[in-house]
Amino acid sequence: MLDDKITKRKILVLDDMATIREAMQSALRKLGFSKIQQSADGQDGWNKLKQNVEEPFGLIFSDINMPNCNGIEFVKLLRTLDVYKSIPVIMVSSENESHIILDAIAAGANNYVLKPFTPNTIEQKITEVFNKLK
Repeated sequence: MLDDKITKRKILVLDDMATIREAMQSALRKLGFSKIQQSADGQDGWNKLKQNVEEPFGLIFSDINMPNCNGIEFVKLLRTLDVYKSIPVIMVSSENESHIILDAIAAGANNYVLKPFTPNTIEQKITEVFNKLK
């Protein structure tokens, strides 16, 4: 069970496939999250980040392969904003090649989830990220 300090955070979910965004939102709601916004690509996600600087997102899930701005480019941009330098980012992708995962981590991602995922997997990855931040 996730701590209330975690589930009260505002979340941004980026994926170019609406079905994946909906599945992620459903999994997050089952875990107790209620403040969830979605973006269809990295450019839209970047715009939402800039619009939410006063009340920043506290956790971000991003696909790697998206149009307009892919997930790795998005994480690099995200880390240029002071308010988002230490916000946890979990990449979500069907890419399981180690160099892609390493590129995502090098760009600033905190963890990685392979598609398809379950709420239990999402909970495990969130727990891992927040345990490392303690």
